[in-house]
Amino acid sequence: MSPRRSLLTLDASSRATIQRVNVEFALRERLAALGLKPGRCVQIVRRLGAGGPLQVRVDHTDVVLRAADAALIEIAGGS
Repeated sequence: MSPRRSLLTLDASSRATIQRVNVEFALRERLAALGLKPGRCVQIVRRLGAGGPLQVRVDHTDVVLRAADAALIEIAGGS
């Protein structure tokens, strides 16, 4: 079994599948409405500074996430 990885660890331009979203209910619902939910493929578009937010793409939607929130999204795959 592979160790759990967070979206925050995904390299730029890499893709992975979301396994779990470990954030409070209201934020989890908002992220799900934007497409960030288990089973969906996500790609890091770019990192906005060291320790700063991430621009991620799900289908045709780009979302900017705080690093702290990205750290709570578990992924599988990618590099």
